[in-house]
Amino acid sequence: MLLMTQIMGWFLIAVGLLKVFDWKKFAENFSKYDLIAMRSNSYAYSYPILELLIGGTFLASWNVKIVAGILLVLMIIGVAGVIKSLKTHKKVQCACLGKLGHKLNINLTKFTLIEDIIMGGMALAIILL
Repeated sequence: MLLMTQIMGWFLIAVGLLKVFDWKKFAENFSKYDLIAMRSNSYAYSYPILELLIGGTFLASWNVKIVAGILLVLMIIGVAGVIKSLKTHKKVQCACLGKLGHKLNINLTKFTLIEDIIMGGMALAIILL
């Protein structure tokens, strides 16, 4: 479990930082498909901070099961939003890699869905172990 939390911690910090580097564009794109960000601009802007905090707590091994529960909820919401967006077949720029994704013009795809499912599954595994 320690290896899993360390991997997830570094991953969340990396993608959180990429999002912070182009915060405004991240929030704009994230609001197009995340169910909560559609309704709350504050949530869209705070999401990278949540990722950084969750990543840091995983690396520090602090309240790991509680933090994994929070991450699981975020991933379930993310999966629902991505599925809803993919069903519309509209091209939506993926906000998942922040500035890097914007530069590469990466669209929301099934890969985003799989990434969210894997992260949610890992969070669930941490809770159950």
